[in-house]
Amino acid sequence: MWMEELPNGKYKYFERYKDPYTEKLKRVSVTLTSKSNQAKKQAMIELQEKINDKFENKTQHKVTLEELLNSWWNQHKTSVRKTSAKAYEKILRYIFANININVLIRNADTKFFQIFINELPHSFEYKKKFKSVLNMAFNYAVDMGMVTDNPINRVRIYKPSLTKENFETVESKYLEEEEVYLLLEYYYSTFQSVHHGRLAEFMYLTGLRAGEAISLTVNDYNRNNQTISVTGTLDYSSGYKNATKELPKTLSSFREVVLSNRSIEIIEELLLERDLKYNNKSDYLFVGKTGKPIQLNAFNSSLKKANENLGKKKINKNISSHIFRHSHISLLAELNIPVKAIMERVGHSDTDTTLKIYTHVTKKTKANLVEVLNKHGK
Repeated sequence: MWMEELPNGKYKYFERYKDPYTEKLKRVSVTLTSKSNQAKKQAMIELQEKINDKFENKTQHKVTLEELLNSWWNQHKTSVRKTSAKAYEKILRYIFANININVLIRNADTKFFQIFINELPHSFEYKKKFKSVLNMAFNYAVDMGMVTDNPINRVRIYKPSLTKENFETVESKYLEEEEVYLLLEYYYSTFQSVHHGRLAEFMYLTGLRAGEAISLTVNDYNRNNQTISVTGTLDYSSGYKNATKELPKTLSSFREVVLSNRSIEIIEELLLERDLKYNNKSDYLFVGKTGKPIQLNAFNSSLKKANENLGKKKINKNISSHIFRHSHISLLAELNIPVKAIMERVGHSDTDTTLKIYTHVTKKTKANLVEVLNKHGK
């Protein structure tokens, strides 16, 4: 430490330190009104505190799990959609409520998080989401110099053993063609439910996600090319009255979907209805009675009601809007469309589910092929 007397009669004390980022020598200073021994001691203390602050920014020795998660989330939430942010926040709330968030992250090892993951009362797929959040947070901690190692890398999520029951659940992820048309027959039987029927049938014929379908606008339809442009999904996190179109789920979700004749008929019906009923006030194609985009929760409720009203023909599957996307995959698999072409058409999402459905359906198709050959041999 050294000292310089200033023109105003005060004294400036200096100390050098090695910058933790550049490793070059830098200096810090404090100004006091005295050069007494007591003042020198005070200067040494203050200078050391300033140096420690510089290193604290680099090493972050005493960061708690709560501080890490909050810091990471404040950065990460700016890069995700509002609807996705809700899902992340739900996971974070559970973590805050069910783990010791006061633990210092430098002391939180793999065993600490492995126990937490093992005790989660959730499915295999949902446990993976918890691990993903923690993994992103600790990767951020490593990047920020808070810790040198990511303990989540060694956390394992053990997949349930494959059983006959598990394998059969693949069939519950999609509807057979006759099951789709049972629901559509119900929807088209009354004028009040036609708008939900059109949405269900269009999703079945195109493989669009529900959010993608209900966000379609007049400008997304290319009549000459007979395609629909998927350029977004509907964000209704602020309520359906304030729903806005935002970017789709992933970059691969941007796509042109070629339309079948029936898909074109549905859109043309919607455009005609828009002219006659809504006087061109709504740009959206799939709208409800009020002219606003169809509410997804209302659509899902109507699906369950429609299934219940089938009576003895009720479909013993978990019916939701997403099942029509999976049913489209099944339809294309039965038509022997290559799996790569299917995944491009649906936007490269649900890779595992796509492959499971494709493999399952193509096995069934091969079995039917053998049956036809056997009959032909007779």
